[in-house]
Amino acid sequence: MTIFHQLGLDYTFFVQLGLISVVYFLLSSLYFKPFMRLFEVRHKRTIEDREAAKNLMEQAHTKLQEYKKRLTEESAAARKEYEAAITEAKKEEAKLLTQTRDSAKKIVQEALESAGAQRDQLKKSLESEVASLAKAVSESLLVRKDG
Repeated sequence: MTIFHQLGLDYTFFVQLGLISVVYFLLSSLYFKPFMRLFEVRHKRTIEDREAAKNLMEQAHTKLQEYKKRLTEESAAARKEYEAAITEAKKEEAKLLTQTRDSAKKIVQEALESAGAQRDQLKKSLESEVASLAKAVSESLLVRKDG
């Protein structure tokens, strides 16, 4: 007890120590433990939210990869259809050009034949007219000489 006396401690020290201990245990069960549980719940939610965000990012990345793959496939299919349409259009164009060329050849051939027939007809007509004209000129010249 002399040590307690030298330190200036009496029985009130033990009463205060007991009161502080009781208050500590009361506060820890009524205040500190719920407060610590609140921190744990908050920490747990933060971790769960991070995990959920990570899962969502992985899902988004997976969907993006699927989208890119499908976009590539659809683009290739569209390009193939476009090329098929172009090929078909070129075939149709060639067919129409051939038909048009054949029609033009036929029209030109008919025109040539018609021109040839008209030339032959004009030639016959001119020959008969030249013969009659020559006869008329020679008669006219003969009539002048005799006269």
